[in-house]
Amino acid sequence: MKRSTFAFALLAVSLGAVPAAAENCGEPPLTVPSIPGDGGALTTDELRDARDTVIAYSNSVDAYLACMDERMVKLSPYMTKDQYARWTEDSNALHDGRRDLQIKLNEAIRAYRRAQG
Repeated sequence: MKRSTFAFALLAVSLGAVPAAAENCGEPPLTVPSIPGDGGALTTDELRDARDTVIAYSNSVDAYLACMDERMVKLSPYMTKDQYARWTEDSNALHDGRRDLQIKLNEAIRAYRRAQG
């Protein structure tokens, strides 16, 4: 009896700790930087600032996704198929949005370089 009570208490504590660990990831990065204007019309400083904000955003997305991946290892055995699919869709959407932003930045850099000759 003591052994089953201990096992139940351990399970309850570990399950209770998962949401607390989940909160450590915080909210996903929601403020997506914008690439101003046409790449050919940007100044060097504007392009550099855009690049720096995209890199900072990308780093915050990486940190968030890494944290969520760690969290997923702990939670996935307890998730339904729908919850797992929703988590996967949300993670993929965040990653795809970041990739699209990086592609847009690269296009602006190429347009800037073409305009500079």
